[in-house]
Amino acid sequence: MALTDFTPSTLHRLGNEELANRATTILEKANAKKAELATYQVTQTNIDELSQALQHFTATKEKPRTVTAGRAAETGSLETLIRDANGLLRNRIDRMINLFRRSESKFVAAYRSARVVVDRPATHQSPKPHTPTPAPTNP
Repeated sequence: MALTDFTPSTLHRLGNEELANRATTILEKANAKKAELATYQVTQTNIDELSQALQHFTATKEKPRTVTAGRAAETGSLETLIRDANGLLRNRIDRMINLFRRSESKFVAAYRSARVVVDRPATHQSPKPHTPTPAPTNP
């Protein structure tokens, strides 16, 4: 039983790969010793549940890494998408707005005002400039 003699904190410290390897070893030993485990009330159903849980864990253990890689690829494409959107605004919509210059001058003014990008400074306070203390003068 040394194979299963560990604390929950030991399990938490194991990496995903090591945890999967330990569970696989336990599953193999359980399948080999089904008769002996019956005295401990371990049934085939319990072994099947462990097998299914292990399969599910193995299938999902790499998902966070895959999701992160996908997110990085999407973030990389943002620059192109933003450039394309800005191109549409400048080359098409901004030109269409000029059609309303005379009939809807307030609308055109509001649109142009909304299109101005305001680059606000960060909200954190900047450090105060250090003013050196004058050296004492000796009389």
